[in-house]
Amino acid sequence: MTRQGVLGWLAGILVVAAVVAPGATAGKPTMERFDIDETVLDEFLSDACGVTVMTHAQGHVIVRTFDGSGPVQLNTINLALTATAGGNTYRFRDVGADLTRVQPDGTAVLSLIGQLPFDFTGVLKLDLDTGEAILEPQHSLEDDLDEACAILTS
Repeated sequence: MTRQGVLGWLAGILVVAAVVAPGATAGKPTMERFDIDETVLDEFLSDACGVTVMTHAQGHVIVRTFDGSGPVQLNTINLALTATAGGNTYRFRDVGADLTRVQPDGTAVLSLIGQLPFDFTGVLKLDLDTGEAILEPQHSLEDDLDEACAILTS
């Protein structure tokens, strides 16, 4: 499961959490842990590299959901990923936290914090209503994609 799969799954949860959040103050969160140990066809890397790539994801995602305004949901992600193609292997990680927060003015903000494979390290803040970036990360990992494809296609 690549960042698109994990982010797509998490984005759905985050949007629902931001929409249904009541206006009370944040309390003790409910917590769910999802252990991940699966291998999937990696469409992102397959398209980028021009070969069929299978990626094994192993680790966990912890989802903390708060009842109220302020922090609404906090997801912590710790995944070790192994991509394989034609006997070649490329290992990488998806680690960090995704925080959905409702500001006092009602704006829902998603902060993606950490290392997103083939994208960035740092913090990306998005206004969930408009999709606009409020803060963009300064450290790109886009060159890692070239490295991964070179290894997977050698």
